[in-house]
Amino acid sequence: MATFIRDTGTDLQVAIEQWLLNSRVRIPSGRHSGAIAGWLNERNEPEFVYPEITGYYLSWLAFVSAHRADSDLRKAATEAVAWVDSVTSDDCPPRTRYYFDNRHDWRNTATFTFDLAMLCRGLHAVRRLVPEQPRLNVLQRLLRHVLPTGRTLPVFRNARCELPDRWSTRPGPFQLKTAAALLAFQNHPAIWNTFDKWSGKVMSEIEGADGHGALYALEGLVQFGVSHKPHALQEAANCFEALVVRLEQDRSDVLAQALRLGLTLRSLGFCQGNEWNGRLAELHARLEHFILNSGAVCFRPPRDRPINLNTWAAIFTHQAMANRQSQLCSVRKRIP
Repeated sequence: MATFIRDTGTDLQVAIEQWLLNSRVRIPSGRHSGAIAGWLNERNEPEFVYPEITGYYLSWLAFVSAHRADSDLRKAATEAVAWVDSVTSDDCPPRTRYYFDNRHDWRNTATFTFDLAMLCRGLHAVRRLVPEQPRLNVLQRLLRHVLPTGRTLPVFRNARCELPDRWSTRPGPFQLKTAAALLAFQNHPAIWNTFDKWSGKVMSEIEGADGHGALYALEGLVQFGVSHKPHALQEAANCFEALVVRLEQDRSDVLAQALRLGLTLRSLGFCQGNEWNGRLAELHARLEHFILNSGAVCFRPPRDRPINLNTWAAIFTHQAMANRQSQLCSVRKRIP
């Protein structure tokens, strides 16, 4: 039976971290050993391996290592990099998902630029945690699949059939996050063309849009804003204020994204004052209801079936909780 944590933010943070490091989301053996599962099902079994989420996991390991040095972080990163190397060749990028029951998924009929960009970002993030090889070789192979020969960053390539019409299969401002993830690698014209295409238009484009994809757009704006385009930060803050009041309340990943983004904007001088204190506290309180005693984070409210113990929701939640605790500690230190 699902049971819930109702302790301090630090307790939540530690429980989620331990679940991410020690649960079956880390594939322990077989041909996908070292990879990261998208989620665990009701039987606590991984349903599929997810390269995009393996990229998020690598970035998360680097995030955790900034706060503590530990051999288990290095081991997890090294094993994940070795798996990415095993499924990436010069001619063939990783598939979108690898199902353990070999089911068909339309996502595997194309190569999605966003997914590979998140994997590249993760490989870059763990450069101080793992040996230089094979990390650098696999990163260079992936970049050849990600960066276009032309001046436009595609949503996908190598489609072998018509894809469903979704926000993730058509051009949109979520591509700002794709482009921002590639800033560390090359001053490619497609990166800046993507920024120019969507900058200044995000508010109108995300009106009524899926919250998950809309938050990706704002995350991309913030990443551009802190590195090269400071005016993008104000656009991100304005869009976030409009978006946060209409977010889906039944998805933990969306709530965690919103809390993480709101706290990031607060650290940059936005989202200040008592009204924002209340909004961010409310997001935190709602998110707590998705967290089990094990530290797993349910994708939907735990009363819903089937239960999905979701890896990326847990990553986003842990980062949001860690950032919130850091900000609360900073406030306490300033109180005489």
